[in-house]
Amino acid sequence: MTGRYGSPPVEVAVLHLDWDELMHWLYLPVKMPGTGLRLPPNLMFAVDAVHAAMFDAADQGREVQDDYVYLTARRGFASAGSPLNRPGWHCDGFGTDDLNHVWSDRWPTRYWESPSEPKISPDHHDSLREFEELARILPWNIREMSPERLYRLDPYVIHDVPQIPAGEGGMRSFLKVSFSRHRYNLVGNSHNHEFDYAWKMWPRDIARNDPAAAQADYYEEA
Repeated sequence: MTGRYGSPPVEVAVLHLDWDELMHWLYLPVKMPGTGLRLPPNLMFAVDAVHAAMFDAADQGREVQDDYVYLTARRGFASAGSPLNRPGWHCDGFGTDDLNHVWSDRWPTRYWESPSEPKISPDHHDSLREFEELARILPWNIREMSPERLYRLDPYVIHDVPQIPAGEGGMRSFLKVSFSRHRYNLVGNSHNHEFDYAWKMWPRDIARNDPAAAQADYYEEA
């Protein structure tokens, strides 16, 4: 996959999703290579979003049938000090050909857009510092996605959690559909009982310190 750092996300669909108020955090595979989509009953509310992401990925020339597809679903109380997702400027799938689609119902994701491409190190840790520096010195390049829109993010879209004003807060829902050739098999990920699999689960600090796996949440045994 070729791209340019500083590219904007691409709006794919407008979606209203009816969430279970009791849902907090789920992160699990919903399709394996060579299988169809298998959503657990409590995630059927997201089927339109997953289908829209899969059709869009296929339109981009991705061999979706050969991919793992993962779904992240988070709902909780968000505030200025706790925006629900992990803060920090980054690119999902950094150093890979993974593709991600994101959606939120309020306080949507921010992204950093530039007509000229900045020079970014291929090293995971250095690149994170460079993304943070870009947002600090060029804050006028920061944009915001719109709520209830599904966006495509390739590994070159620099983005961060929303800035929720002090004194504000409320329930926020966030959804991400990820396409990858790799297993996302880190401790803490949810298990989809619609599939029969028993992956070895790896501690998260292994993948987070592996430049090749930056932001990808996977680590494969040799």
